[in-house]
Amino acid sequence: MAKLGFWGIRGIAFAAALVAAPAAFGQSAGLSGGAGDMPEFCRVPRAVFVDESRLPLIAKKVQERKRLTIVALGSSSTQGIGASGPDAAWPARFEADLKRRLPDLRVDVHNRAKARESADQMLKRLRGDVLALRPDLVIWETGTADAVRAVEIDHFAGHLDDGIAQIAATGAETVMVTPQYARDTARLIAFQPYIDAMNQVGLRRDVLVFPRYEAMRFWTESGAMKFENVPRAEMTKVADALYDCLGRQIARIVVRAMDLPPGAFPAAAR
Repeated sequence: MAKLGFWGIRGIAFAAALVAAPAAFGQSAGLSGGAGDMPEFCRVPRAVFVDESRLPLIAKKVQERKRLTIVALGSSSTQGIGASGPDAAWPARFEADLKRRLPDLRVDVHNRAKARESADQMLKRLRGDVLALRPDLVIWETGTADAVRAVEIDHFAGHLDDGIAQIAATGAETVMVTPQYARDTARLIAFQPYIDAMNQVGLRRDVLVFPRYEAMRFWTESGAMKFENVPRAEMTKVADALYDCLGRQIARIVVRAMDLPPGAFPAAAR
């Protein structure tokens, strides 16, 4: 594997967050999010979200209890590296948008990310750091550190399978989030085998996979977000914008996957 230098795990997580200030682009048919639902620069073509997996267990729980406990498990980007503070990390933005969409629901999101961790390292602390909180849903962001370290694909998939099984055994559900995308890192690191492994495990386990890699690639290639030549003074602001978009999109997908019946949450904003 080529020597990464700055493009180590820390550099990849940080650089992927440093997109230039989002440039608004025209509304187009087929972009996710309706009027008032999603900032225009956060939108992604509906074709990117091909996974139709559902979250029936949490859908039942929220209707019965009107509350939801969620744990975000991940590494540097879930921790919020490059952001202005913990409230700007994507789990916090996800919580805020989920509350906006389902205002009658009590939502508690716990961020249990640790920088530069692989799936195996997250798995080792799953029981103590995540399941001890008795979550209804675990959002598991992984794959970036594994790709950087060229972890054996079968081992990576096995760690995912084991973790999902442990989560399911508690009665909770899982949403997986694929690696980040940035042009420079995509040229250096083979992310696709890890994304494929996540999709295959998700299909086998009937677990929803949020396609962060594809969403970020669209934002980059469409010009909605720009990575190259970011002024240092803009870094924090644009990292916050990226995490806000991710949080909003993940919230939208989770609500869609709940497939709540009409009238379950009268004040819901979809």
